[in-house]
Amino acid sequence: MPDFPIRVGFCAPSRAPVDVSTPALAKLYFTDRGAQVEIHDAVFKNVKQFAGVESERIDSIMSMACNPEIDLVMPIRGGYGLSRILDDIDFEEIAKHDPIFCGFSDFTAFNMAYYAKTGKISYHGPSATDFVDQPLYVTERNFHSALFDEEWVLSFPCKEAPELDLEGQIWGGNLAMMASLVGTPYFPQIEGGILFIEDCNDRAYRLERSLMQLYMAGVLTKQKAILLGDFRDADPMHPRPNDFLFADVLEFLKKRVKDVPILTGFPFGHSPVKATIPYGAKVKMHTEKGYVVLNTFDHPRVKPRFEIKHV
Repeated sequence: MPDFPIRVGFCAPSRAPVDVSTPALAKLYFTDRGAQVEIHDAVFKNVKQFAGVESERIDSIMSMACNPEIDLVMPIRGGYGLSRILDDIDFEEIAKHDPIFCGFSDFTAFNMAYYAKTGKISYHGPSATDFVDQPLYVTERNFHSALFDEEWVLSFPCKEAPELDLEGQIWGGNLAMMASLVGTPYFPQIEGGILFIEDCNDRAYRLERSLMQLYMAGVLTKQKAILLGDFRDADPMHPRPNDFLFADVLEFLKKRVKDVPILTGFPFGHSPVKATIPYGAKVKMHTEKGYVVLNTFDHPRVKPRFEIKHV
């Protein structure tokens, strides 16, 4: 069982938890491992499925991020809502306090905006809700390692990967959120990067439409590599012979983006295994015996605040 000798703050910039017991159960995971947890009042609100009105959700981020007693800020969940409040978040003020953030899905919008506005690295990884039930060992180990270890390392199997040895900034996230921010001041201008993309609950043609938006905006062809995650529910449960499937999307994408390697199976986001990825960090990536291996020392880490004594 990993130790978390830190103070964690739960914010609520997006939707309200589905279950009212979620905040308490997520808190229990961390307190059982030595952490102290503070929960913003918005976490317990539900206004048209949002975790409170806009001002409450903005305050949930700002008050946690600017509190010097909080080391790690995590959204209670994703869903939808950050697009409504991006214009009202003071990213420069947050950067002065330099907290560590971790979340995914709708929180991709924050990852992107925070980097675009300040150049600060956050984490694209599990939200507080993902700790209600015991997370998979790989998810838990990678999360803890990202926060505390000197080197961040992540590997995943990918048999079709060509021989690669490259370096670039790692960035990306949820496809719907990325496509929605194209052309805004919240879209990072990263070239020569390692771009990771995933989504869920969308059919193949919708996914292709968003990918083509990134392609036509010149984003995809300017990267050194593209890592695709889980696109669950892209295909119907019982496909018919003439159905348009995600395999067709992938085939077409590789024809358009011919000079950038596109690798599949990256374990993050809405997949059972949720990697914790330092958003905007410079990482090295190489292939080795059917695996893709990424590593960096350029990632934010938390300093233990107190000693945990085990009885």
